[in-house]
Amino acid sequence: MEFRVKYAKPTGEVVKVVLVGQNTDEVRHRLQEQGFLPIAIRSRRALSLRPQKRQQAIKRDDFILFNQQFVALIRAGLPILKSLDLLKDRISNPLLRQHIRDVRDRVFSGALLSEAIRAQGIFPTVYTASVFAGERSGNLVEVINRFVQYEKTILSVRKRFLNSLIYPTFLVVLAIGMIAVILTFVIPKFGELYADLNTPLPVTTRFLIAMSDAIRGHLVLIVPILVGAIVILKVWTGSHRGLNWLDELKLKMPIIGNLWTMFSMSQLSRTLATLLQGGIPLVSALEVAREASGNRVIASSIRGAIGQVREGKTLSDSLERTGHFPELALEMIRVGEQTGSLPDMLNHVADFYDEDVNLRSTALLSWVEPVILLCVAAFIAAVLISLYMPIFSLGTSVQQ
Repeated sequence: MEFRVKYAKPTGEVVKVVLVGQNTDEVRHRLQEQGFLPIAIRSRRALSLRPQKRQQAIKRDDFILFNQQFVALIRAGLPILKSLDLLKDRISNPLLRQHIRDVRDRVFSGALLSEAIRAQGIFPTVYTASVFAGERSGNLVEVINRFVQYEKTILSVRKRFLNSLIYPTFLVVLAIGMIAVILTFVIPKFGELYADLNTPLPVTTRFLIAMSDAIRGHLVLIVPILVGAIVILKVWTGSHRGLNWLDELKLKMPIIGNLWTMFSMSQLSRTLATLLQGGIPLVSALEVAREASGNRVIASSIRGAIGQVREGKTLSDSLERTGHFPELALEMIRVGEQTGSLPDMLNHVADFYDEDVNLRSTALLSWVEPVILLCVAAFIAAVLISLYMPIFSLGTSVQQ
């Protein structure tokens, strides 16, 4: 969310800028940490009566490439401003190029790199937090390298998972298409044939013909109803209540719910490890990482855990009380806390669940494909038998 901010510098100069943050308290706290005096913080959304346009996303591949080039230039000894100057016109992605040019202009005007990046409102929160931590610790190159590795790992897991869904999705679409053709074109032809023959039909044949006639006769109503239902479902699942219901359903679904939970644990653990390795305090890292789980139910439970961590409780105990974290993950986090190697343990948790998700999803999909084929084959066989039974009966009666 963007905020119009007015603050005073220690020199007495009053500055007006636009900053990005979760809420006004977070923006105010960030300004105070930098030694500035907040005067006014107002949400830009509240000031604008125009509908908000959906924010475009930058391709992960392009963003990873930019950061790799940026790190290479800084490591070669070039200042940040000079590195941005060299890269801003060489970026192929037009959206990323536009934002990097704005980042360069802000840095040239005296803003910190993290402030300029945060002001864009389009870069991942994990990235902006990592850059901020890198500036404070003087270890910007290493922090960005960790983020690049984090992005590569997340991208690899997602691509692997999506690629495994391509063939089952193709089978489902093909099956639906075949069933639609049979119901709307094939069965009506047989219905016309049997109507001319005036022959008694079996119950299954009459049922198929009646169902086909009903679908064709009400097609004008069925299509708008289906489209309307899809639109309503899309709008409702886009609302806050609908998204919460959908995320809760994902976790409760048999078999798939376990996969969603493990994938969310992997995302959260890797993000938290990246932030902690970058030097960000645990509470701040949790606030940034809680959205990385990709599930609002888990993110809400982490919000409660953050309050307990602030009160002095351990991270493992705080997460355990949410009821959403597997016992294995909690035990590994507990060991990491006791040995002082929490970031490493979180990375191990993420690696374990990434591998587990990969193996289980592969095994599940290996069962899904033959089940889809068997269901389609059974349906087609039942239809063919039902349609040809009257012909067989007619041939038998003619022979007699």
